[in-house]
Amino acid sequence: MYMETLFSLSGMSSPVEIVDQIIGEAVRSKASDILIEPQEKEVVVRMRVDGVLQSFGVMPFGSYDQVLSRIKVLGNMDVTENRKPQEAKIRFETGDKHAYVLRAAVVSTNFGQMAALRVLDLPRFSGFTDLGLSNEMEEQIKKNVSGRYGLFLVCGPTGSGKTTTVHTCLKYLNTGGVNIMTIEDPIEYVIPGINQIEVGPEVGLDFAGGLRMLLRLNPDIVFVGEIRDSETAKIAVQASLTGHLVISTVHARNSVGALYRLMDLGVDRYMVNNSVRAILAQRLMRKICVQCKEEYSPDPDEIKVYERERGKPPGVLARGRGCEVCKNSQYKDRVGIFEMMQMDDGIRELVTRAAGETEFNNQLLERGFETMNDQGWKLVDGGATSLSEYIRIMFDAK
Repeated sequence: MYMETLFSLSGMSSPVEIVDQIIGEAVRSKASDILIEPQEKEVVVRMRVDGVLQSFGVMPFGSYDQVLSRIKVLGNMDVTENRKPQEAKIRFETGDKHAYVLRAAVVSTNFGQMAALRVLDLPRFSGFTDLGLSNEMEEQIKKNVSGRYGLFLVCGPTGSGKTTTVHTCLKYLNTGGVNIMTIEDPIEYVIPGINQIEVGPEVGLDFAGGLRMLLRLNPDIVFVGEIRDSETAKIAVQASLTGHLVISTVHARNSVGALYRLMDLGVDRYMVNNSVRAILAQRLMRKICVQCKEEYSPDPDEIKVYERERGKPPGVLARGRGCEVCKNSQYKDRVGIFEMMQMDDGIRELVTRAAGETEFNNQLLERGFETMNDQGWKLVDGGATSLSEYIRIMFDAK
């Protein structure tokens, strides 16, 4: 197991050193999450790198008790509390003074208290170029978030990069001439010049109530962390029709699914047609490690999948062998794939007559609409990612 020697079992390493080692390795590996999980005989440390969990080491329960106490101290949690869930934020600086914030959660499981830490890189949002967007897609996003009113939605599952895209949009809009306000659960990235409000049961505020209050504070641009219920959806749509640009996220497979999600939440079709400016759907796909990339002939099962989806046999495909650089994962880093549906008269007509999703998708394809699937296949055929990675990421996006 990689990093088996990270934790000293001789008692020489202090809890402070072990915690610093774990977080430091997560930063070096560009991990998004750290899981410290008590099992029956030992405690397992796993990290989510490029969207996939990898095992990074183990430690005995004797060491873990002190490590957990150290995590609680860093987050100003109650060290004596062993049963109730606790949450906190921890600030961490690397040797070069690069700042990170870790969102920590501790909860009791059947073998002891599990700790989960989300690693947030504070200065990560530098601009649209870093998102991997095409020039055309970048211009479409800028156009749709530069309007004075309307609703701009970003959709995708957890871990698809929605937060990065939205905060890049907010940074682009943060020129000093507008009042940008956000309502989030929780606030993951603090953005200077933007007024951010955190919701949660501890402050007695949910998205709907917070959004209603926020609209009394004279905002020009509003970011709603997530539209997850009918009341929030209706208030967000109403705000977008009364002189506010509203940006939000929603969990949906694709851009058409997000449109139907709004209607499922009770938003009238007329309101959808008059409020929505555009919907951006996205995924993050792992790239083959360039150090161990190799060409190979696909096996019969892969050929069947390719022919079914593409209507032709595959050429030579690429994959990773696994090496020290990618820690034998075969992949290194991720790239975003996107699709954007901009509202126009044709789409509004489909919404008005309640066309089914299948008809909706077929109409878009006839118009030459480029989907995330199209972009994913380009990466496979170009050797940037593997067929197995495409299947893992994209088969739920149709």
